[in-house]
Amino acid sequence: MELPGFHENPASNRDARSSIISTCRCRPNRSLSRHSALSTQHLPRLVALVALLMAPAAFAQPDIRFLNPDGLFKPSTFSQIAITSGDTVVYISGQTARDPTSQIVAVGDVKKQAEKVFENLRVAVEAAGGSMEDIAKITTYIVGLKPDDRLWIGEMVKKHFPKPPAHTLVGISALAAPELLIEIEAVAVLD
Repeated sequence: MELPGFHENPASNRDARSSIISTCRCRPNRSLSRHSALSTQHLPRLVALVALLMAPAAFAQPDIRFLNPDGLFKPSTFSQIAITSGDTVVYISGQTARDPTSQIVAVGDVKKQAEKVFENLRVAVEAAGGSMEDIAKITTYIVGLKPDDRLWIGEMVKKHFPKPPAHTLVGISALAAPELLIEIEAVAVLD
């Protein structure tokens, strides 16, 4: 259904909704009849606004597009750019290899800790009402990162994400506890 002033892009719809609301407002303590030209002129936009407010999901479909544009190298384990258009952005704190009782698992084994971290990310995004597919960006921090580490972390990213999200890999000297070797934070976009 095509509505005047509305677009497929939800961000444009927010602008259109604001425009409709501001142009259709009457001044306080004045009757609408004094503004009859305003009311008939903007009737299609008023109808569009009511439709938008009653069925927002029709206009705000969540979408994450992952791009590897020309001019940048084409990685196989992450995307260079993630473009989102959902209404809810979820910021997931850095997840570490802690179990539900806060005990650190797999002390001394960064790969086993990474598996726990990905499991914790899944739990976090599902608790917010999403899935791993909704994650648009991750940042991975690894203690004592070595050049070859990017290979196994890339394989884990491929394993846990249907489409590799935008990803930054950072080598650090320490995390919050000396037993922790990896931490991953994430940003997800939901409808």
